[in-house]
Amino acid sequence: MDEDEEADSVDEDAEDDEAEDDENAEEDDKTVLNDFAAAETHPDDLVSEAGSEAEDEADAEEQRRQDEFFAPEEASARPQTGENSFTSMSLNRRILKNLTEQKFYAPTPIQRKTIPVAMEGKDVVGGAVTGSGKTAAFLIPIMERLLHRPKGAVTRVAILMPTRELALQCLSVAQKLAVGTGITFGRAIGGLNSREQEKELKLRPDIVIATPGRFIDFMRNSPALQVDKLEILVLDEADRMLEEGFSDELNEILGTIPKSRQTMLFSATMTSKVDDLIRVGMHRPVRLLVDAQKTSAAGLTQEFVRLRPGREEKRLGYLLHLCTELYRDRTVIFFRQKKTAHHVRVVFALCGLQAAELHGSMSQEQRISSMEAFRSGWVNFLLATDLASRGLDIKGIETVINYEAPQSHEIYLHRVGRTARAGRKGISCTLAAEPDRRVVKAAVKAAKVQGVVVKQRTVDPKDSDLWQTKIDGMEEEIEDVLREEKEDRVMSQTERDLKKADNLVDFADEIKSRPKKTWFQSETEKESAKTKGAERLNGPVDGGKGNGAGRMKRG
Repeated sequence: MDEDEEADSVDEDAEDDEAEDDENAEEDDKTVLNDFAAAETHPDDLVSEAGSEAEDEADAEEQRRQDEFFAPEEASARPQTGENSFTSMSLNRRILKNLTEQKFYAPTPIQRKTIPVAMEGKDVVGGAVTGSGKTAAFLIPIMERLLHRPKGAVTRVAILMPTRELALQCLSVAQKLAVGTGITFGRAIGGLNSREQEKELKLRPDIVIATPGRFIDFMRNSPALQVDKLEILVLDEADRMLEEGFSDELNEILGTIPKSRQTMLFSATMTSKVDDLIRVGMHRPVRLLVDAQKTSAAGLTQEFVRLRPGREEKRLGYLLHLCTELYRDRTVIFFRQKKTAHHVRVVFALCGLQAAELHGSMSQEQRISSMEAFRSGWVNFLLATDLASRGLDIKGIETVINYEAPQSHEIYLHRVGRTARAGRKGISCTLAAEPDRRVVKAAVKAAKVQGVVVKQRTVDPKDSDLWQTKIDGMEEEIEDVLREEKEDRVMSQTERDLKKADNLVDFADEIKSRPKKTWFQSETEKESAKTKGAERLNGPVDGGKGNGAGRMKRG
């Protein structure tokens, strides 16, 4: 099948190319996606329907509590003209100039709603689709307020991000918007040089941009970070921060910083559960939502490739076909497991496809290098875990491919939200087998409500089989590459161990004089939180069930 023919097969009225895989199937391709996502045929859905009445009652009670908890939006915003511009918001001239220089000509909907409310010092729960300008929505009012701060070097603002990439991205935007204002910044970001960051924090910067773990480390073990005068706390990607894996760290931070502060929470899939928000210490927050929650960007076309039973193990063959025939450039491919991402990168290299990885096993320098390679066009494919799906802004991503559906619809939205940003067009394509059905169902349902395009893409089994046969024939080469990489890692670790031993001898007195670092969790508690966070993203590890990447196991 050539490329033009396959493009035509995206239509929902396409021929049933996969009939040979299911000879008794009575459905045609016009309804296959709807049937795959249909509610009435799945036991899990029948169970959920049986409890729907109780869920409705619980939802009504939660809605009542929300009505009492949230401040009305209308009463919070300052009087404004009908003009949709930053100049109508009474912002400082220097900030207005910086906005213009960064090509921020008019506020986005979330910025238009948030900036006046945040400038009043009110707590905010903000939700908007990815690529909608949430970062500037909280940075602009913070900077405006800091221009009127009392004199004295005091850290007044902490902005917490779940990943170091997000934190560095936020820092870059903040520094550009603060040019000429005298507002200073410090970092408390994991994976970066601790001593350099401590030097910054000793100067008592106005704003500290941080990841939770490093923030706690400095808060407990270094006099450089002083949080007793903190006036504003921002949680970006807040829904993730409120879930298991981060919640213990968040509780530690909230229990240490001043309770009399302004708190702002932002995310694309923001929670409104009152218990979560009470735990964060919010007081009559204003809920500012733009577009429906749990929606994708309007310019996104969502495609699904159905892997029928018995063909799940050929998943990598399907991926190679898509990446060589259809999606050849500016493509991010998401995986549940970093081992799978690395394995696929090796396969891509052997097949002549230029790809870079992005996941938690890489050093910060390696991750920055991968990002730069993709941004600059040196590689066409970025193979990432869900580490990269949270708010990461890489301009010009044309396609997002889900090698397998993620654990939840919320994570799916964060993944596909990497494309079709800021009004642009984009495509997402998900390889969906039966275990992925619930997420597909949620995506199709949400897309229908929103009125965005959802399509069934059919791939001729012969095409995927051709690639899978080629991949299977590379098994020895793949194993050789992985073995060489392992040997290199062992050698590098040995060199690091020797260097560490030399330092222990050369700097023995200095090392002994340092106070021992403390942490709020035991090793067992840390491991438990890490496991819970991983299971939330990927589901329980099955201990060896194949995922279609050669002989790789999930792990």
